[in-house]
Amino acid sequence: MQVVELYISNTRVDLFKDESLTITDTIINAKDVAKVFTAFSQQFSLPASSTNNQIFKHYYNFEISGGFDARVRVSAILKLNGVDYKIGKVKLNSVAMRDNKAYSYKVVFYGETIALNDILGGDKLANLDSLDAENLVYNNVNIKSKLQVDPSTTNIIAPLITHTKRLYYDSVTHTNEDGNLYYHGGTVDYHGVAHTDLKYAIRIHRIITAIEAQYSNINFSNDFFNTTNLPYYNLFMWLHRKSGSVGIGEQVEGLNPVNVSGWSLATGNWSSIPNAAALTVLDTFQNYSNSDTLLQLAVVPNNNLQYTLIVYRDGQLIQLANHTGNATLSTTQNGGAFGIVSEAAGLYTVGLIVSAQTTFNFTWTVRNNDGSGAATDTYALNSFSALSVFEFIIKLQTPDITIIDFLTGLFKLFNLIAYVKADGSIYVDTLDNFYATSTTYDITKYIDVNTSSVDVALPYRKIKFKYKGLKTFLAAQYEQLNVQEWGTESYSTSSNLDGGVYEVEVPFEHMLFERLLDSSDQTGQTNTTIQWGFSVNDNQQSYIGSPLLFYPVLKTGGGTTSISYLDTPTSRTQLTSYIIPSNSVALAASTSTANINFGNMVNEFTGLNNFTGTLYNNYYNNYISNLFLQSSRVIKVTAFLPLNIVLNYTLADILIISGKQYRINSLNINLINNKTQLELITI
Repeated sequence: MQVVELYISNTRVDLFKDESLTITDTIINAKDVAKVFTAFSQQFSLPASSTNNQIFKHYYNFEISGGFDARVRVSAILKLNGVDYKIGKVKLNSVAMRDNKAYSYKVVFYGETIALNDILGGDKLANLDSLDAENLVYNNVNIKSKLQVDPSTTNIIAPLITHTKRLYYDSVTHTNEDGNLYYHGGTVDYHGVAHTDLKYAIRIHRIITAIEAQYSNINFSNDFFNTTNLPYYNLFMWLHRKSGSVGIGEQVEGLNPVNVSGWSLATGNWSSIPNAAALTVLDTFQNYSNSDTLLQLAVVPNNNLQYTLIVYRDGQLIQLANHTGNATLSTTQNGGAFGIVSEAAGLYTVGLIVSAQTTFNFTWTVRNNDGSGAATDTYALNSFSALSVFEFIIKLQTPDITIIDFLTGLFKLFNLIAYVKADGSIYVDTLDNFYATSTTYDITKYIDVNTSSVDVALPYRKIKFKYKGLKTFLAAQYEQLNVQEWGTESYSTSSNLDGGVYEVEVPFEHMLFERLLDSSDQTGQTNTTIQWGFSVNDNQQSYIGSPLLFYPVLKTGGGTTSISYLDTPTSRTQLTSYIIPSNSVALAASTSTANINFGNMVNEFTGLNNFTGTLYNNYYNNYISNLFLQSSRVIKVTAFLPLNIVLNYTLADILIISGKQYRINSLNINLINNKTQLELITI
């Protein structure tokens, strides 16, 4: 019999002497191959002792103010014979009552890996404040620079992906103001790609570091997330938040307010275009008489030039109008200029669009009359200089996706697993690399031979790997012509297998890129070195889709087809280097075959199908193909494992029973007597 101890927030918890405390440990399930964030957990009961009542603050008494919050998991440690066994969190589920008195607390212990959901909640990429360090002005100079930069030297690029305009290459026929990339030195027919046709893109690794900076208790290991792992590190995300062109009005600066006398005002942050000013109005801002002004914004510019004033409440646009000279906007019980009524609590932000540098004075006035007497708070910002440039605020142009969905997508893409290490960092690596760290234990003599079972390893006849977004013009056209979705893979060993189809779907867009031919060559034999992406639907209308991932490749040097870049509608530059988008890390299979297709596709640039380093082949094949073997089984056995195995095993380890090797799919350990229910996969 072992000594089991549970500590909650560093206090030792009283346990029932006869309570069975069982832990289920699993990190990947053969019947749910897409699962990446898993935990070990089992409900058990704790006595309502004086110590436990203090820990849970007599939760059964709901009249206690400031008591225990059962909605939040609390830090906990499980010890076996005085040695740390698992570090995690405890969730209080319920309190059992007897004779109107608390008898026991029913709790669940969770491993730390599950904490990512708790930490991140519903936060989106737009919440990652450290991305502000990457902000830059959106203009023709910066886009041209980022179109030609070496992607290995920067986190922000401007790839040759257009949101509306169709690009082509014709060295003979020239038409003014269209997407012909052919450059010629004449004085007419100004055509090519303009900065307004393009958008910036950000390195995925920069988003990962921003997540770590935003959340102090998230620190990923560098086993997979490192700068030498090129299939990961070279991956970029297109900053495409809305269909069509980049929009100034879509940017809403989410600022962290500083509390001031019951109201909150964000100070020191009115610095970027759209020049964001934020006022947080608390929930007490309500219950006014009909005659009261609830909220007022006064704007005083130093000239009579027209400007556009933008006001948001909690990210929702409530004012977008042109003004000349002074402007005063108010909200009243009838809605007023802001179009809202007295339930006006929220975060208010202001943006400006100006045609020339203009200095503004702002005044926020908040009037509170809740029956206890009227009170007015006024906040002013004077001599704010607004520039006639558009700063591209990176975090506010990120695709609309939650951080947890973004991470889950990456984990599915590369078949990653995660768990919390003893030092608090989160180990992240591919399943194959994780299994390579295994230790082998022969547990033959610990097996209870009286009971066991053998199950089919996988209850599916086929597994399909695909992207959520496959509706851009060329990807949709590919499916129509080939009756197959672009970049997908379906794995099965026989059409006669029983079971359904299991889908692993990643929440990203997967674009089919196009290498341009010279349209003037009717034979279609003249390739250029230009490859581009077209973010429109099959009707060639601007399309938003899902977040787009791709690899940038800089085309430069001898043999590179030059392109025409429109500096203005009547001036252009010849570019002999530019970034093209690719689904493969390199443009030659001899350099690297790695790509982000699940299945082996014909490479868009080379026209060859020798880029065999697909997502399936590189990250899934070993695991999935083993499950589909005719000899593959899932066996369930009972064992009484010794303490040295219980304290030291990992889910990467190999267990040997009667000379046969198995991977651990899951194990269920009774910590009192070490009786363990094992679910194992043959290898």
